[in-house]
Amino acid sequence: MLDPAVRRRRALDRAMDEALKKPTKRRFRKADGIDLEQMADAEIEDMRKRMTHAAQMDAVNRRQGKPAMHKLKMLPEVVSLLNRNQYVNSLVDPEINLLEAVKFFLEPLDDGSLPAYNIQRDLMTSLGKLPINKEALIASGIGKVIVFYTRSKRPEPGIKRMAERLLAEWTRPILQRSDDYSKRVYQEAEFDPRKIMRTTQSAQATAAEARARELLPPRLANRARADITHTSYTVVPRPTMVQESKFARPLGASGEDRFRKMRARQIAASKGSRR
Repeated sequence: MLDPAVRRRRALDRAMDEALKKPTKRRFRKADGIDLEQMADAEIEDMRKRMTHAAQMDAVNRRQGKPAMHKLKMLPEVVSLLNRNQYVNSLVDPEINLLEAVKFFLEPLDDGSLPAYNIQRDLMTSLGKLPINKEALIASGIGKVIVFYTRSKRPEPGIKRMAERLLAEWTRPILQRSDDYSKRVYQEAEFDPRKIMRTTQSAQATAAEARARELLPPRLANRARADITHTSYTVVPRPTMVQESKFARPLGASGEDRFRKMRARQIAASKGSRR
């Protein structure tokens, strides 16, 4: 939990920001005068306490050799709350700090085992729909768990990709990077086709040697295995084409000129025949 002084300071900062943006902010109330925002905060606070207790009980059950089912039983209720659009601001509020309880659900247990696959998939899907800002990340610490999922080899490939998308989405505003692909800057490197030819020849020789090893009598060391490696490219070749001057005529301009002149002659000929 945050220090009371830090909570008051952050609450004052948010109040000043809201006052500058919306001087006449109206709180939503029912006809009988019940404050809906206060009800939402109370519901989320209750859910945070229950989620924290469920995570603690699962840790105790694992230490005692019992099934850890408390978080899994609460999962539908948690996902339903995270998907409520009218609670978005309260869900990411660092004072209520519901995201810290979500972090407890995603954290590995004391014995190193990961939570159930349904918990990982459903919670990461819900996190991708929330406008999580820097303050919420700092208060909850959920970013550290997402980084763990991106670096560990134990999560499923689908979960790993979801964690990578979340991490990229959360770090983009911090690093001041745009989500516009046309403005993205890539690392460039020189490309020499001759080096590729030499590499291809050496690769063919290496492949022949590997094939010869595969034809040997089967042993535990040279048994055939499927290649499951995933390759991604982050470096693009530097363009070598000559950049056109801004004063140069575009390609095809001469053909357009000839067509325009031919069309003008046809129009002039048709006018002469009418006379």
